[in-house]
Amino acid sequence: MKFSSITNIGKIRSENEDSFSNISLDNVDFFIVADGMGGHSKGEIASKMAVNLFIDYVKKADLNAYDSLLKLQEEAIIYANNEIFSLSSQEDYDRMGTTVVCLCIDHKNKVYHLSHLGDSRAYIYRNSELRRLTRDHSLVNDLLDSGSLTEDEAENFINKAAITKAVGTEAKVSPDSRSFDMEDKDLILMVTDGLTNEITDEQIENIVKDKTDPYEISSLLIEEAIESGGRDNITVTTILL
Repeated sequence: MKFSSITNIGKIRSENEDSFSNISLDNVDFFIVADGMGGHSKGEIASKMAVNLFIDYVKKADLNAYDSLLKLQEEAIIYANNEIFSLSSQEDYDRMGTTVVCLCIDHKNKVYHLSHLGDSRAYIYRNSELRRLTRDHSLVNDLLDSGSLTEDEAENFINKAAITKAVGTEAKVSPDSRSFDMEDKDLILMVTDGLTNEITDEQIENIVKDKTDPYEISSLLIEEAIESGGRDNITVTTILL
């Protein structure tokens, strides 16, 4: 396995509120990407807390005590949520929160476990096809699901950036999770919306196809997003099996 994580402040923002990390334990790898929100450095604090708390929880866990490592991953997210929500109840940290997308790679059992809250995404490039693995927790998606918006209306929806789930904004959270089998030569992307708000899935696919260097892929994706506007922080983790 090879991987590369790169973050870029973009062309507009004065602070980078994205964070990322990973940890390897025995025959298991955990990855996390987070995009903070709240303004006045609160977003940066929230995303860094989420990443550090998640990694710390996983590091201290007894992996053998879990029938499924997906349960551990979800517990780590909930632990981070509890700590950030507790801090956000203080006046100086009001309205602080962060998206997260987390991946556990169980090499022994050849299984991925994926969990997320918010609009940071995961993709897989397999058999020459890019597929999105997550569905954004967003107001526009809720309105699409209820039939209140059409696809065309959604493109110009004024609150398109509004998210409906995040870490730290509520006392209790329930991550969306899934597990699926690994295959040789899989390529996984974990990205913040600074990438996906600037370039399309088709552009992403055109960049990743036929490439075998995770650093090159992460770099090219970020360059493309910056050239397309770079209006937000951009983070890309590329994992190649």
